Amino acid sequence: MNNEFTFTINSVCFDENYHPSDNTRLTTNFANLARGSMRQQNLRNTLKMINNRFNALAPWDNPKGDRYSVELEIVSVDIDIEGNGQTFPTIEVLKTTIFEYKKY
Repeated sequence: MNNEFTFTINSVCFDENYHPSDNTRLTTNFANLARGSMRQQNLRNTLKMINNRFNALAPWDNPKGDRYSVELEIVSVDIDIEGNGQTFPTIEVLKTTIFEYKKY
């Protein structure tokens, strides 16, 4: 019996070109946004909403609400318990990067 397991860490940018992998769970909200005929528009609207909300949380010295933007990366971990190359997804998390556009 093998008590060791291996895992792989993968990441993909969550932007308007995001395509969920075939093994992404159907219950993953970001993946559901990226499916169907309106997928790209859904993604654009979601990213705009995220940026607008972030800017609304930082209104000082940001009168136009465009000082910041948020980029998201989906980081997933797949585990191979049996050591046979068959992996399954165990967790997905968002890595957030915030950009500031104020010139000093």
